[in-house]
Amino acid sequence: MNIIEFKKNLVNEIKFRASSEGTTDKEEFIKYVTEVLAEAEEIEDFIPLFFEGLGKQGRKIQINGYYYSDLDDSLSLFIAPPLTGITDDSASEATLTNSDAEKIFSRARSFMEDTSYIISKAEPAAPGYGLAADLMYRFHDLRKYRIYLVTDMIMSKSIKELKSDKFNGKPVEYHIWDLGRLYQLEQSSSGKEEIVIDLKSLVDKGIPCISASKTDDYTAYLCNIPGMLLANLYNQYGGRLLEGNVRSFLQVKGKVNKAIRNTILNEPLMFFAYNNGIAATCEKIDLENINGTEYITKISSLQIVNGGQTTASLAMALINDKSDGSVEKINTISIPMKLSVVSHDKAQALIPNISRFANSQNKVSEADLWSNHPFHIRLEEFSRRILAPAAQGIQYGTHWYYERANGQYKQETYKCTESEKKHFALQNPPHQMFKKVDLARFINLKQMRPDIASTGGQKGFSKFAISAAEQWDKNDAVFNEEYFKDVVAMAIICRGADKIVSHLPWYNSYKANIVAYTVSKIFFTVENEYPDYAISLRSIWSTQSLSPAWVKLIEDVSKIMYDYLIDPSRPVENVTEWAKREKCWENAKLIKIELSEEFVNELVDKTLVREDLAYAKKTQKEHIKINAIVDVYKFGVEKWRSLIEWDKTHKVLLPIDIEFINVALGMEKGKVPSEKQAVIIMKILEKARSESFPL
Repeated sequence: MNIIEFKKNLVNEIKFRASSEGTTDKEEFIKYVTEVLAEAEEIEDFIPLFFEGLGKQGRKIQINGYYYSDLDDSLSLFIAPPLTGITDDSASEATLTNSDAEKIFSRARSFMEDTSYIISKAEPAAPGYGLAADLMYRFHDLRKYRIYLVTDMIMSKSIKELKSDKFNGKPVEYHIWDLGRLYQLEQSSSGKEEIVIDLKSLVDKGIPCISASKTDDYTAYLCNIPGMLLANLYNQYGGRLLEGNVRSFLQVKGKVNKAIRNTILNEPLMFFAYNNGIAATCEKIDLENINGTEYITKISSLQIVNGGQTTASLAMALINDKSDGSVEKINTISIPMKLSVVSHDKAQALIPNISRFANSQNKVSEADLWSNHPFHIRLEEFSRRILAPAAQGIQYGTHWYYERANGQYKQETYKCTESEKKHFALQNPPHQMFKKVDLARFINLKQMRPDIASTGGQKGFSKFAISAAEQWDKNDAVFNEEYFKDVVAMAIICRGADKIVSHLPWYNSYKANIVAYTVSKIFFTVENEYPDYAISLRSIWSTQSLSPAWVKLIEDVSKIMYDYLIDPSRPVENVTEWAKREKCWENAKLIKIELSEEFVNELVDKTLVREDLAYAKKTQKEHIKINAIVDVYKFGVEKWRSLIEWDKTHKVLLPIDIEFINVALGMEKGKVPSEKQAVIIMKILEKARSESFPL
């Protein structure tokens, strides 16, 4: 696909989104770009905020959204000029010149500089007021600021470098994401903008290393990385340097370890002895032999899979503790590093496992569910197999496509013909695709936690993932077909509420928060005022739509929740930040809302819901048993025999485990294990694999 085809596809996607969501092309373009940047791990979340006006001396001010990263204590502001080429089907000839870029950047910069003026002139409920207040008080002493210009234009070749400057004494970085850069990211096999680090330009000769291990899948090196280099790399690339689950862990647990900081400042020469070091992966390195010593001179796609707190603590000390001599002290520090070079083809499967086992001594594995966790695989299987009922005049069923890993949906049709792509889109409509962060939001709202849902995609997912992982370990049969249908019903409720709110005459901002509190408030009211009844998610699944009673209730409750969220007496200026507080939800619970008679008549007896859930669990357990028999058979007698041979030297299995494996070997004589036996046998195999059994 060339850039012209990319442009045409982008135009179609943006127009489809705007038409189906009832929004503008510009809103959907910004949403598209920020979704792409989140998938590429350039950012972790995005809060849309459309604010334009005049600041001091009549200068233009504009902001279209922002994102705060607690990982590297930075604030990113987003701004987009009017769309140009997005309105036609040809390749855009519009060029973003250097002077154009400077004018657009200046509007966001003016927003930063005119915060007191904005607060004095804007209404407290106005978009931009809360962020302006945060910039004055909450974000006045950050480590770094970034301004992103996103556009459908092509950046002029005369723009060679975007120089940073300062705001409040802290650096401000400028980034442009134009049509060309988006196209390059689309073409990237990893879906990310590759980080290529020229080590010789940063440290003399590079990093010395010795080869430690080599297999068909990876090559491992032992290295000694200077503390200053590691701190500077993190300060430059931030969370992009951390493997996804390590990033989630640091967000949940906090980024600075006091013991590590104490060693940096008080015993830097003992850092190497006290610290366990870091484990990292990359996709490619350049080596150079200098006087008999191997040096790594260039490294591509570096990811830290263990040692995130060490890295972040060094970076924070470098910035925050200069008065304590941190620069000189970090210059004396070296950190042991284990580096695994993994090819791109193997990376998706191996890197999460490397991260998981490298972090086996801490709780990283509880902070996130891996993309290849059985939970995700099961939901993916449901989404490909279960057809949603035909609705809205369509004469065929469709799938609600669950994207287990980033880019799966697009990858499905990457090499397909146009007719094949259209056929796939008919069976798997784009508006029925949902991701892990969407799943988390739906379930968080069903569980009446709008405060958690309001924290954003990644943080909301981390909270959900912990509880889902615990539930999976207790009884994975809970995640059955009924669960999947409930998820889809919640998607219909949440996305339906999103559309309804966006068309109401009073709406102007904070849609995500309004919808979160509206949906949760409805579920909370039903649970507390009608304890013997429940919302019929089965009915929503069956009709694939919201009833008129649902629509009317969302219209009424959303206005109540909006008025509550923007109430001038709120204790937090920024409405979006206020919505994240548990206290905000506790207060919202006390607000009285009325459920219409039509809506109440649609509720169902809780006893029937419990019976349906119990039946679904029972059915799922039967599926698990049947699948276990198939899995035991597919694994094969020879592999079961090799497991017994392997255990003779590894001593992992108990005598009772060996007895069950012998049952599997009975297949050689035509004896098939029972369902219960098969389940136990597969659990034994899982235990052996966790202890390094290779098959």
